Amino acid sequence: MLRFMVEVLAEVFGVLIKFLIAFGIGTGSAALVCWLNDIPMVVSLMGGFVVLGLTLAFSSDNPFFS
Repeated sequence: MLRFMVEVLAEVFGVLIKFLIAFGIGTGSAALVCWLNDIPMVVSLMGGFVVLGLTLAFSSDNPFFS
């Protein structure tokens, strides 16, 4: 039972780390664009959410996206 829980948690944390990295890359690149164009930095969060949404959409096991 404990081995099963460890395997499930390892999979969940692996996916969570992948999504956090995607969100960080999107936010960082959008922050750079905002900084260069004198746009408020809070707008860069939208870039993170866009990249996170694309990551979720294209990594889905749904046959619609494959």
